[in-house]
Amino acid sequence: MKINIRHAAFFTAALLLTAAIALSRDGRLLGMTPGGSNEGETRTEWTAADGSRLISTEELAKDVLGFGGSVPLHIYMREGHVVRVEALDNYETPPFFAQVARDILPAWNGLTADEALKKEVAAVSGATISSRAVIENFRQGMEYARGTASVPNEREYTTVRSLAALATALCGLLLPLFIKSAKYRFIQLLANTAVLGFWSGSFLSLSLLTNIAANGVKTRHAALALPLLFAAFVMPFLGKKGHYCSWMCPLGSLQELLSRLPVPKINIPAPAVKWLEYLREAVWLAMMMLMWLGVGFGLMDYELFSAFLFRRAAPLVLALAAVFFALSLVTPRPYCRFLCPTGTLIRFAQGGCTCAAAAPRAIKLSLAASFAAAPLWVAVRTFV
Repeated sequence: MKINIRHAAFFTAALLLTAAIALSRDGRLLGMTPGGSNEGETRTEWTAADGSRLISTEELAKDVLGFGGSVPLHIYMREGHVVRVEALDNYETPPFFAQVARDILPAWNGLTADEALKKEVAAVSGATISSRAVIENFRQGMEYARGTASVPNEREYTTVRSLAALATALCGLLLPLFIKSAKYRFIQLLANTAVLGFWSGSFLSLSLLTNIAANGVKTRHAALALPLLFAAFVMPFLGKKGHYCSWMCPLGSLQELLSRLPVPKINIPAPAVKWLEYLREAVWLAMMMLMWLGVGFGLMDYELFSAFLFRRAAPLVLALAAVFFALSLVTPRPYCRFLCPTGTLIRFAQGGCTCAAAAPRAIKLSLAASFAAAPLWVAVRTFV
């Protein structure tokens, strides 16, 4: 297989971009802190200002990950009973995690460690990944509190939902290589929307990519993303550019299904399409720059993918989703073509930006160099 040098260069730059954001946000790559420094090691227990025994799960459960990363807790105890549980700063999607904090954290108040460990606390519907991470953090905190070994809970939540998501992803990855049928495509689009989208919430996003770059594949949710990652970043090297966006992305699938409805279509002039594509790349570049600088990480939460988990999605996300779904009735995949930051990163990894393709060679090289150099600058800024 002949490797396209330009493709390989931009793919490497995309990896560096994602690594830079992970370093800037979480200070680690694939679960490791560059340099291996342990300065300022986190305490596990101390006495709080009100005299309570305070147990921190920052170190106890550092490998327990939610959707955006670790979700450490402070557990306050007095006379052997839980007084309150507080969540520390994390990178879970705020509207989702706010509901988790309201519904789950007070559930253990007033219980002893033994009672709290026996109590079954249900995950919040629509935020199960964050919920389970919080519950596991608390469990390990209580194991520590009663003096038993704090062994990470290795139970895997292998459910029908997970298996269905994996099967759907594998079908979208492999079957289009062998089946050339409009009827099959329609079925795959429906499965992507229903199973990967609304049922399991399995899709690529800047938030998920940053989480994987920072922590590695340590959770079931991250593992389910492996076929999606393969389609997005490896299939283009096999001559299948755009495979993920065309065959697996639930948001793109839903837009295409809506565009098939018998509604009069509008024809966007080619010059307008070109400028809208430039706008998409400008939005993406602005997001990357802000996150390189260590700010703006919350912008990742406003990609429209979370609209599939509509019971916990932010109102602004739902409103934007409604606008783009309405536009999908009259023009094909408007979010994919004119805004999607994750899709732009995938396109960039396949060989650069639309605006860069039309630029002189010197500008192309300068753009590639800047994308490669910026992550190194972030690393130096963060750790030196």
